[in-house]
Amino acid sequence: MVRAMMVSRRGSATAGRERVGRAERLLVAALVFIGFQSVLYFALWWLSPEHRKNLLIYIPLTFATFWFLAESCVYWTYFSLIHVPMRPRRTRDYSVDIFTTAAPGEPFEMFAESLPALAGIRYPHRTYLLDGNGDPRLAALAGNLGITRIECTGVGGAKAGKINHALARTDGEIVLVIDPDHIAAEGFLDEVIDYFEDPSVGFVQVVQAYYNQPASFVARAAAEQTYGFYGPIMMGMNRVGGPLAIGANCTFRRKALESIGGHAVHLVEDFVTSLHLHAAGWKSRYVPKIVARGLVPEDLRSYFGQQLKWATGMFQVLFSMIPRLFFRIRGWERFRYLIASTYYFIGVAIAINLLLPIIFLFTGIWAVEMPIRGYVIRLIPFVTLFIAIHLVSQRWMRDPAERGFQLRGMLLKLGTWPIYLLALYYAIARVDVPYLPTAKNRQSGNFLPLVLPHLAIMFGSVAGIVWALLSPLRDFDGTRLMMVFATVNCFLMLPTVVAALTDWRRGGDTS
Repeated sequence: MVRAMMVSRRGSATAGRERVGRAERLLVAALVFIGFQSVLYFALWWLSPEHRKNLLIYIPLTFATFWFLAESCVYWTYFSLIHVPMRPRRTRDYSVDIFTTAAPGEPFEMFAESLPALAGIRYPHRTYLLDGNGDPRLAALAGNLGITRIECTGVGGAKAGKINHALARTDGEIVLVIDPDHIAAEGFLDEVIDYFEDPSVGFVQVVQAYYNQPASFVARAAAEQTYGFYGPIMMGMNRVGGPLAIGANCTFRRKALESIGGHAVHLVEDFVTSLHLHAAGWKSRYVPKIVARGLVPEDLRSYFGQQLKWATGMFQVLFSMIPRLFFRIRGWERFRYLIASTYYFIGVAIAINLLLPIIFLFTGIWAVEMPIRGYVIRLIPFVTLFIAIHLVSQRWMRDPAERGFQLRGMLLKLGTWPIYLLALYYAIARVDVPYLPTAKNRQSGNFLPLVLPHLAIMFGSVAGIVWALLSPLRDFDGTRLMMVFATVNCFLMLPTVVAALTDWRRGGDTS
């Protein structure tokens, strides 16, 4: 109950003022413009023919290098478009249904905190527990709170299947779908309901925030990865067609869901539902307020499992749905969905950056020939602008505690590259990945197999450095640069390895 009270007190609190002033907009626009020039400055130097050595390796290295630069440019574009929609004046009341699901194995203690919070939401509503859990204590708790239980045992389609099952048995005009680990503030619906005054709005999305971030390195890092997305990036989407739906706490217009045949059944059900709604002509709004807090994975196995599910699903969308629906969505929406569905190719870029220094140090075959000093001089402007824009954008982080450099989030993201590569393989080979809820408690055990690729990179990098030092290659500028990259790569992989070993020690499992 302590967490519920914390969310109730802080639920609708948001860092800073909501409106974006003219001076703020001009500052961001100026920094972004200069940032684009820094990318161009580096690109023109990198792409100079005199730097190309082995074209076969130069092409993938160029892809990997510019993937990270392009990713920054996309984020900067959203930052320059930050917008908070005007809240309409509500002219009538809406009937609201709240859906939360229960899956087998989910802990009763979690529902003991989240269900009372849902029942306590201030705006008139009916709460439904879509119960596939089978725990009689859960049914009794729902009954005591006045929450209607809808039997979902045996209903297929995972979470989305339960939602569609419940849609056929309810009739509220507005449907809030909220995950069972999210503790809602009593003012949740007050913050979103007014936006449905516009009959073209199909869904309203709010911030996804977490209350278990201090639990572990993985929890903190996974949460850090979301700060920018739920702050300035989603706020920028408001100006270019509307935000994406996030299944954990999204509020839908029933008529909109019915127009596309219900909630999409998919590994990334929220993203696909959002795609179909926008393709059908519905609009969306993003309300940058924290009105609920949930759980983020606390251990490496749970985090990797979640990322595998999401990445595989996004590759499936890219290969099958985007081509089919591309011309049914509007201009900026095409850009947004294409960028989002290609995000997990970052695993390919990371893998290239990790492997190429090792290949060079052992073989002497290098992709580029350039002095270290020249490389650093051309990169410094980009790094400087990256930091400056990042610091300015923190004005729009949703909680003051989110401000900082989010280094843990970056390191865990870099350490997830094998999972993203596996997801790409699964999508291409059409391997069936089951939709499994992310563990709600911290898991422990022998997680060493999860980081064998990381250990292989670290061993290969160290061995490559030693080999190069003992060879004639040691006197080349290119060799020194690759040795620096290999050393940095070892340190970048280390936090993920430590996270795996930490949970191994916690479980005491050495089998």
